[in-house]
Amino acid sequence: MAEDSAPPVEQMALASLNDGVSTPFAKAEFSDRVLIRTILSRADGGAGLAGQTFKVGGWVKTGREQGKGSFAFLELNDGSCQANLQVIVDAAVAPLGQIVPTGACVNVEGLLKLPPEGTKQRVELRVEKVHHVGPVDPAKYPLPKTRLTLEFLRDIVHFRPRTNTISVVARIRNALAYALLPTRSSRSTAFFIYTLQLSPPVIVRVLMKCFKL
Repeated sequence: MAEDSAPPVEQMALASLNDGVSTPFAKAEFSDRVLIRTILSRADGGAGLAGQTFKVGGWVKTGREQGKGSFAFLELNDGSCQANLQVIVDAAVAPLGQIVPTGACVNVEGLLKLPPEGTKQRVELRVEKVHHVGPVDPAKYPLPKTRLTLEFLRDIVHFRPRTNTISVVARIRNALAYALLPTRSSRSTAFFIYTLQLSPPVIVRVLMKCFKL
């Protein structure tokens, strides 16, 4: 394939199938947490929102301490899009040892800022408050940072939606379900999820009724 025909990876990572949300800042269904895709999927990558305060949450995809442990960089993802939001947390705000490990769950609030020139990120969140931390044992967390095979993921089914491949599939299935089923009229930021053992017969009955099969 020619180099100029390569897929736009960065744009695809920012893309979302939930385009029905028209509010300036799409929030989670039952909290005031702003969805990361609302920030990063803008045409300017979120730069136009710099200077505003946001509350975001999700799982730490990668984290590292810098400045001899004085602060940490986190790559945060909430599943609303493929891209991660870079988050900076000072040691005075929260214990870095709890939030840096991959797989930790955090809910933070901070000021969205423009990063220094020459960096990959368009925006970054400077954390002022940490509202919640769901710690994880790095020695037991089953998802390493390396690329994982689908065969490997079969043994940890409940963690699969945290991976890039399965999260994309989940968002596509969510969009298709809302397009096909009667529930599309009450679409919200809730996600349509197929449970592994209970849903298939229910879905089949709904589809048969919908299409009079």
